[in-house]
Amino acid sequence: MKIEHSDVLDELVELLEASDEAHAGLMRLQEELGNAAQWTDEQHVTWRDAWEDAREPWWLLDTALEQYAEDLGMERDDLEALVKEAAGLAPLPDEG
Repeated sequence: MKIEHSDVLDELVELLEASDEAHAGLMRLQEELGNAAQWTDEQHVTWRDAWEDAREPWWLLDTALEQYAEDLGMERDDLEALVKEAAGLAPLPDEG
């Protein structure tokens, strides 16, 4: 299915990229901090703050996918697959 509204697709791709960037930042921080069982209280606060900051792009993407899928009369998963494809992300083997 093709999305007729390219501005919607562009917005969703931007949100996906922001979400992916936030996730990558968390993974880098986790790697820097090492084993969570050995974190100091300050490191736990640093992680929690970074995780809270990363939740916003994830939430914005999820909310937008739900709303636009409904508005366009599509299944959310189908719309998400189109967004990933438009962003140049190959689907995982179990995605279809």
